[in-house]
Parts: sequence; C-alpha cells; structure tokens
Amino acid sequence: MKIVQTRLLPNYVRTHRKKAGLSQRELGILVGYEGEGQISRHERFHSVPPFMIAVAYEVVFKRPIAEIFPGLRQTVESEVEQRLDELQAALGRKSGRGRHAVTTARKLEWIAEHRMLA
Repeated sequence: MKIVQTRLLPNYVRTHRKKAGLSQRELGILVGYEGEGQISRHERFHSVPPFMIAVAYEVVFKRPIAEIFPGLRQTVESEVEQRLDELQAALGRKSGRGRHAVTTARKLEWIAEHRMLA
C-alpha cells in the first residue's frame, strides 16, 4: 500500500472565500481592507496577512487560523522546533553550573514537557 503525502498549501483563503460565495472585494471589506488587492495577494501566496487580518479571516470563516493557513503554520512550527533544539543545546551546555542552575533545569524540563505534548 502506497502512502500518499499531500503538500499543504500555504493558505486556503480562496477555498474558504469561494465556499462562502464572497468576492475578493467583499472579503476585503469584511477583514478591513479597502479593496481586493491584498486578498488576491494572500490567495496567490504572494504575501502573508498581518496578525489582525489573519484573526479577521478566522472570525469571518469561523475556522482557526492554523486551518486557514496550514502551510504557514507548518513552516513556523518547523522554525520554532529548530530554535527549541538550539536553546536546549545551549542550556544543556551550561546546565548544573552557576547560580542559575535551578532556572536552567526548569527551562530544560519545560522543553522536555513541550516535546512530549507534540
């Protein structure tokens, strides 16, 4: 049996907009833009919306931001996990030493718990 891995699109703004029957201009007005230009750029993956607009998409479509922008979320998650690896390595090098040993141990424990939840 062959397992097919599907690549997530950076976002599904167009899919949700079409499902709602909205024009780009109408959606633009709903999320706080003057026209449809920015909506088009988001749909074609040419730009990422600012946080407040991303939240507005969530409100309009009644879907979590991570569902509307799964490819972006996946990219951010990978980058954060990489930085967590780097932080863990840096903390590990100084663990058990100095006056901050308890704080360092707490941070390492938090990282371990975070990894178990993933």
